[in-house]
Amino acid sequence: MKVTILGSGTSTGVPVIGCKCKVCSSTDAKDKRTRPGALLCKDDFNILIDASQELRLQLLNRTDRIDAIMITHAHADHIFGLDDTRVISMRYGIEIPIYCSNETRLEIMDVYSYAFKNTQEGGGKPKFKFHDIKKTDFIGPFAVKSFKVYHGKIKIDAYIIDKLAVVMDASYIEREERELIRKNAENIIINGLRMKPHTTHFSIGESAFLAKSLVKGNSYMVHLSHDISHFELLKMLPERVIPAYDGMEFDA
Repeated sequence: MKVTILGSGTSTGVPVIGCKCKVCSSTDAKDKRTRPGALLCKDDFNILIDASQELRLQLLNRTDRIDAIMITHAHADHIFGLDDTRVISMRYGIEIPIYCSNETRLEIMDVYSYAFKNTQEGGGKPKFKFHDIKKTDFIGPFAVKSFKVYHGKIKIDAYIIDKLAVVMDASYIEREERELIRKNAENIIINGLRMKPHTTHFSIGESAFLAKSLVKGNSYMVHLSHDISHFELLKMLPERVIPAYDGMEFDA
């Protein structure tokens, strides 16, 4: 499969509004980090992982078709771009399949309540068809497994898609789920927020250490804050742990 990192940043994006730090002021394009998301393509089938506030910008000049969406959880930086899929629904005349937990489905339906009401459409409404990720083994040509990770005190979804593990947000992974990754994944997308510890995200050090223990292939670090630049990450991260950047592409 071909993987594109649509957004490598955390919930604030980078640069952060009003911040003049060296990363927010950087001229390196790889330090411009939109909110998190990834696009997976295999056999001309496109899966979107999460839908951030910048989804329209992330998809422009990249693709105009999404065949399915997998949502890890319903925090703003992971679902607030779902309205941008309305042009895709209208163009192709489809309800876009969304794969998520039942809890996430209910939160999406609450946030996007207008999409499910018989009111005027104006510029159109997104059209979704929900599927329970726990009951899903395949999405198009992709084999999928879902499992839970801790994002602070709550549990959210993470995935193994073919041989790629995707842990967009997490602060702890239990032993059983770590073993699941070791047995089934060769590469991983994993979050690493900043150098200092955080209550709801792995730090960069925690993420790198965990990733090296989980997969034999490459680890791609996302959900990065303005705490450290791309260049600095390249110098400090161990072999096979790679700082992601917006627009990064790789095969998995």
